Amino acid sequence: MLLALAAAALTACGPDPDPTPAPEPSPTGSPVERLADFTGLTPPETAEDIDVTEDTTGDDRRRMTASFRTDRAAADAFCAADGLDVYHDPEGPTEEEREAFAAGADTVDGATTCRGISAEAGPVQREILVLYPEDDHASVHVIAYEYD
Repeated sequence: MLLALAAAALTACGPDPDPTPAPEPSPTGSPVERLADFTGLTPPETAEDIDVTEDTTGDDRRRMTASFRTDRAAADAFCAADGLDVYHDPEGPTEEEREAFAAGADTVDGATTCRGISAEAGPVQREILVLYPEDDHASVHVIAYEYD
């Protein structure tokens, strides 16, 4: 009987067999800082309505989506920075691209897509879709994720 009580006491003091995982730390810094830190890309000073969301991919890699509005020249400069490959499509994005980037804005002048890897940032794959809802306005959408 004494052994049974001792065994029960040790079991009660042992590690929890099904521990709850610790919560992920909350992102810190402004949306501009978080985007720049992860992707190596800094939004232009004229960027407005900056939205940054972070999560993980299915295989637990860090992933970030971001969007902002700016003027066309600033969007083109953002897309041409840091070794990104730039493609302009006069037809505009496909439905699949719109869905992937969560880009609902119409475009009056096609779309620009920019892609490239930033080894300095982690390494991180960066994909950007720029739409032009008005002649001198741009809606910029970013997807970035860690890769091996």
